[in-house]
Amino acid sequence: MNPCIIIPCYNHASPLRKVLAQLERYQLPCLLVDDGSEPQAAAALDVLAAEHAGWVSLLRHERNRGKGGAVMTALRAAKARGFSHALQVDADGQHDLTRLPDLLAEAEQYPTALVSGAPEYDESVPKGRLYGRYLTHVWVWIETLSLDIRDSMCGFRVYPLAATCALLEGCRLGERMDFDIEVMVRLYWRKVPVRFVPLRVHYPQDGLSHFDPLADNLRISWMHTRLVLTLLGEGARHLLRWPKAWLALGRAHWSRTPERGTLLGLRIMLWSYSLLGRPGFKAILLPVITYFWLTGRSQRQASQDYLARLSQRAAERGVTLPGPLGSLRHFLRFGEAALDKLAGWRGDIRLDQIELVGREHYQAARGQGALILGSHLGDLELCRALGHQEGAVHITALVFTRHAARFNALLQEINPQAGLNLVQVQELGADTAILLKERLDAGEWVVIVGDRTSVTREKRVVWADFLGQPAPFPLGPFALSAVLGCPTYLMFGLKEQGRFRVHFEPFADGQPLPRANRQQLLEARVRHYAERLEAHCLQAPLDWFNFFDFWHLTDEPD
Repeated sequence: MNPCIIIPCYNHASPLRKVLAQLERYQLPCLLVDDGSEPQAAAALDVLAAEHAGWVSLLRHERNRGKGGAVMTALRAAKARGFSHALQVDADGQHDLTRLPDLLAEAEQYPTALVSGAPEYDESVPKGRLYGRYLTHVWVWIETLSLDIRDSMCGFRVYPLAATCALLEGCRLGERMDFDIEVMVRLYWRKVPVRFVPLRVHYPQDGLSHFDPLADNLRISWMHTRLVLTLLGEGARHLLRWPKAWLALGRAHWSRTPERGTLLGLRIMLWSYSLLGRPGFKAILLPVITYFWLTGRSQRQASQDYLARLSQRAAERGVTLPGPLGSLRHFLRFGEAALDKLAGWRGDIRLDQIELVGREHYQAARGQGALILGSHLGDLELCRALGHQEGAVHITALVFTRHAARFNALLQEINPQAGLNLVQVQELGADTAILLKERLDAGEWVVIVGDRTSVTREKRVVWADFLGQPAPFPLGPFALSAVLGCPTYLMFGLKEQGRFRVHFEPFADGQPLPRANRQQLLEARVRHYAERLEAHCLQAPLDWFNFFDFWHLTDEPD
C-alpha cells in the first residue's frame, strides 16, 4: 500500500487552502491538478503549492478540460511515480476529511477494490442535486444489473491505480462531471470490487460549484445512454452478474470446481493416443476440447481474463508473445498437457527429450533435502515422473486431488507407483511440517505449488503484483520454506517451441528468518515468486492452467 492524494482544482483556491490545512496532518504526497484556472486563481494555487512544497506537487492544464480530465491526469501521474492507490479529494471542502484514514484502511484491507464515500447529507444539500443523484443511482443499478453501487457521484474515493489506469488505456471516458459515474461503472464491469465508507457531506453556503445544470445533465444523460447501449451489446456477459443465483458457481473457490467428463471418456482418449499416436490424438482432441470450451462458461471467462491481462502486460514490457493467443487455444494446450502427464508416467517421454535449464543448481541440490516451489504453469507432474525415471531424486508432492479424482484414478491405473509419494493435504499445519521435515532429513525433495489459495484458510494470503494487478498468493508454502530449514528452489516444466524445458532456479537458502522483519521477508519472497511466475507466463503464455478468477478472493468464510 503506497497511497497518494489527488485533487482536481478549477478556480477553487480559496476553499482549497482549508482543505490542504486539514490534509497536511496525514503526511501523504499530494498531486494537485490546476485544470486551466483563471490567472488570479492560478497564481493563488502557485502560492499554495509553494507553502506546502514538501508534500504537494502542482500539475497544470493549459486549458480547462473538466474534472474528469484533471482526475485522469493525476491518476496517470500517480501510477508513473510508483504509487499503488490514489485518494481523490474535491477542492471545494464539501467532504468530512476526518474519514480519510477510514477510506485508506478499507483500501488496505481490500487492495483491489475501488473504495468510495457513501454520502450522508445534511440540510445544506440543494434538493435539485439530491433528487438528480437518485435518478443517476437508478440508471447505475440498471447498467450494472445490481444494487452494489450505493453512490457513483461522490468525489471522495480511493482508486486502485493498476486496474484504473488499465481501464483508462483501454477505453475513452468522459472528461467532465460524467467521469465519476462512468469510471465506477466500467471498473465494476471489469470485476473490480466497489466498497463504501459512510461520509458526512456539507454544502457551504458560499460554495462555488462548476456543475452546469444543462450541459452537465446532457453529458450525464449521453453517458448513461452509451453505458446502456454497451450493456445491451455485451449483454450476456453482464447479465451473469445479477442476480447471483443465476450463476451456476459464482465466484467459487477453485477447490469446489467440479471435475467434468467421465473416467470412460478419459480412457477412450488414452486409447486413441495409444492407437493413433499424438497426431491422431490431437485430431480427436479438437472437438472434445471445443465442447468443454463452449459449455465451460466460468473457465472460459477466466481464460479470457488471464490472456487479456497477459497481452496488456506484454505490451507494457515490450515483450513479443510466442504465437497467437485465444481461450480455445488455451483449452487445447491444457488438453495436450494432460496427455503429457499421462505420457510421462507411461515412460513415453525420454530424458533426452528434456532440456534442463539451471542444471548447475539441479546438480547442487541432488543428494540433499530440498523444498521445490512449483505452480500450475506447465506440467509439474511431468517433472516428478521424470525424476523417478532418472532414479537419482526421491520426490514427495503435496497435493489436493479431491477435485480431480477421475484423472488421478486413470494415472494410478497407468502407473500404480504414481501415488506412493503423494501427500494429500487440506492445510499446512504442524503435523504436515513434521512429516515433511522427516522426508527432507532423508534427502527427499518436497514439492508444493505456490499459486493457489489454501483450501481451508483462503484469506491467509500475501497480495503481490501479477500481470499488472495485485493477486492473492497463499502464505503457507512460503512460510513453510522459512521453517523447514532447507534450501528452496523454483521449478517450472514448460513446453516451449514444441520442446520440453524444465527450469530449475534457486529461491531461498534455508537460513532462519529473523523475527524482527520476518513478515516483510516472507512478503518479499512472495513478490519474487510472482515475478518469476509472470516472466515464465510471458514465455509460455498458454501453459498456465488456473481456470478460475485468480485475482479475487471469494466471499466464502474460512
